[in-house]
Amino acid sequence: MVSAILLMAGKGERMKKDINKILLPLGNKKIYEYSLKVLLETVDEVVCVISEADSQLMKKLPKKVKVTFGGATRQESVLNGLRLVTNEYVLIHDAARPFITTELIEQIKMLLNPNTNVLVCNECKDTIKLLEGETIQTLDRNKLVRAATPQCSSTKYLLDGYNMALQDNNQFTDDLSVLEYYFPELVTELVYASDDIFKITTETDYQLAELIWRKYD
Repeated sequence: MVSAILLMAGKGERMKKDINKILLPLGNKKIYEYSLKVLLETVDEVVCVISEADSQLMKKLPKKVKVTFGGATRQESVLNGLRLVTNEYVLIHDAARPFITTELIEQIKMLLNPNTNVLVCNECKDTIKLLEGETIQTLDRNKLVRAATPQCSSTKYLLDGYNMALQDNNQFTDDLSVLEYYFPELVTELVYASDDIFKITTETDYQLAELIWRKYD
């Protein structure tokens, strides 16, 4: 059995909008509704983590969806969601990435086992420079990927990892970073996704999403 946490509590300040970006229209839906629809079709339980400022959303979400409020950081929001998960495995997804598909979720589910993480990612097409003081190093992009979501693992490992991060006051930028730090023995499987899996962060991203939404509607 597989659960999903849909992170919806971001403020989207870089969008320079007066509402949470996941509530912006995209075609004939709100941004968050695309991911939510796919997750409801493909997993056994969905936990939506929303902002208290968006509490009116609770009336609009399907009754079978569990709802909790987010924290001050993404990390706190994930932990709040994990506390409601009841299944062995959980996918964690950013609602600002609306273009996941049922096929992608099924690929992830096929790779699940107790000692494996699953990372959805994109190939790295740019040349990446590592800056260390006054030194600039060019990294081999053939050895790099761009992490996306969903990211998936055992609920127990994720819950334990996030609780340890809270106790240690450690901050991580994504879910698998937590597991890489606390449980380095776990194996990570990669699922390469379409570039459409990008996160809507800026106005330019939003405009791009508006151009491609039709094929996901």
